[in-house]
This record gives sequence, structure tokens and C-alpha cells, in this order.
Amino acid sequence: MTPQLAPRSAPGVRRLGAVLWVHDGHRSLSVTAGADVPSFDDPMIRGALVRGALASQSIDALDRVLNRELWALGYVARLEADLTDSSVVLVRIASGR
Repeated sequence: MTPQLAPRSAPGVRRLGAVLWVHDGHRSLSVTAGADVPSFDDPMIRGALVRGALASQSIDALDRVLNRELWALGYVARLEADLTDSSVVLVRIASGR
């Protein structure tokens, strides 16, 4: 999947921090969680993102692997292009169930 262009901020979104991902011309994943994602799940989500980033070398594979990892926790990810820094992929986490 090619990342979609979208605005960077949205109401009810909190930052979870960056995850290193140096592939396809990118250097990191900037991760945010929606208001429907409880903060006590942040460590599990971060672990899933790190595992997914380590297993993926292309943006298409990253989308599939991140969602496979997160689905087991009850979440989904949406990848977007960062409009201000093209080397960053924005990852938005939301409740998937």
C-alpha cells in the first residue's frame, strides 16, 4: 500500500513515540494513538510495532505486518505520508474491534 497523504494532527490523538524503520527512503515511524486506545496498552502496541518494523523492508509489507501484529491486540494501523518530512511514515493506531 502506498501511504496516503493526510493531515498530521487530529483531535483526541496522543503520541506514542517514534520507531526506527530505515527502508524505502524512510528513517522512522511516527506513532500516534486515537482516543479509543487506552494508554495501558501502549507497551504492547510499541512491542508489536517494533516486531513489525524489524520484519518489514517495504512500505507494502510494513502495512500488512503491522496490522497482523496489532490485530492480535485488538487494534489496527493506518499508514500515512508525513507532509512535512517525507522520510517519516505516520502510523495511527485505532481500535479494530
